Amino acid sequence: MSAGAALSACGWSGQNADRSSTLKVQNWGSADEAKVYDATFAAFRRQHPGLKVSNNVVPVTLWGDYVSKLAVQMASGHSPDLLNLGMEGTRLSVERSMLAPLGSRVKDSPAAFREHISELPKALLDAYTVDGTLYAVPNGWQTMMVYCNPRIFRARGVELPAADWTWEDFLSTARRLTGGGVMGFGLPWGFFQLHPWWLTNGGYPVTDDYRKPNLSDPRVVEAVAFVRDLVQKYKVSPDPTSVDVYSQFAAGKFAMIGAGRWPLPGWSAASFTDYTAHPWPKRVSHTTVVGGSGWALSTRAVKPDIAWAAIDYLLLPSSVARLTEVGQALPVYPGIGDDTGDKAADRAFDVLFRQLDDSRPVAAPAFYDTLESVAMRYLQQIVSGRLDPAKGLRAADAEIKEAL
Repeated sequence: MSAGAALSACGWSGQNADRSSTLKVQNWGSADEAKVYDATFAAFRRQHPGLKVSNNVVPVTLWGDYVSKLAVQMASGHSPDLLNLGMEGTRLSVERSMLAPLGSRVKDSPAAFREHISELPKALLDAYTVDGTLYAVPNGWQTMMVYCNPRIFRARGVELPAADWTWEDFLSTARRLTGGGVMGFGLPWGFFQLHPWWLTNGGYPVTDDYRKPNLSDPRVVEAVAFVRDLVQKYKVSPDPTSVDVYSQFAAGKFAMIGAGRWPLPGWSAASFTDYTAHPWPKRVSHTTVVGGSGWALSTRAVKPDIAWAAIDYLLLPSSVARLTEVGQALPVYPGIGDDTGDKAADRAFDVLFRQLDDSRPVAAPAFYDTLESVAMRYLQQIVSGRLDPAKGLRAADAEIKEAL
């Protein structure tokens, strides 16, 4: 279905529009991504004379802050129509009545648009579904795996990881690779980035109903203790809170790191190709984390029908391909962006896509802002060796529950 058909189906015609009509978009991303979004919206506007698009692109450090600022903006009467929202902010935004339900819009859309929706990975659609209601249409995603530098492995006489490697295999490998100015593993630091350790041990930092914190679960505690020991006991990882592991990996300072797709464009630009991609080592499974972002409609949108038509245009494979070329996320359709000419990046792309089949969404409850800030404060003290894992995570749970 073309964007024009979507607009007609919504009862809005660009040709008859008031030239002051403006679609307001709250967006996020890098400067390069902003340029591609602007070009994409410009192409959308050319099909519909009279429509203007205000595309406000901002960087994001914490999704809780992003949602809180957006809530204030909406309450002051300056609501966007279309939102680009991270998975971490979905339940938080639904709790604050900021997102319009999309189920009826999908149902009432023409068949071609519904077909686009049906091609989206179910794992992503489920992540934007709260209590049976869809609130966002995924536009990109991330997962995590372990990158290895085969040159360093060969120099140390160490085999690359087997497909079914374990935490014990990982630790043994990291210890053999550490020395001579090289650390075995560059531990990425962040709430999302720590998820694979919890998940591969069968743990999750919130309860299954997303209503309470679950940081003191023994499986989470065990995973955090293992991460702390990588730094403090085995010394195969440096303090993760103050190092850019991605650039240091490309510089040959780490034999392994954990990451998603986000470092690949930078590595390609720097002609760094000494890496291979592998599933996360397992304790009980290889389950890794999945996150991403999606297009949502504001409950206070002035032009929700135009915004819905724009989502249709943004979901076109050509639109997704444009953003995949410069962005750090994985495309929502397979086969896009997986042939860049950089063989190392393309092989990693293939491994990343396969991780979606064994993944779980980033823990994003309605209290995500509190969960992330409190958890990371205690985790920093634990990994630095200043706080016992079990004691620290019990305290974190208690502080979050008190805040709730």
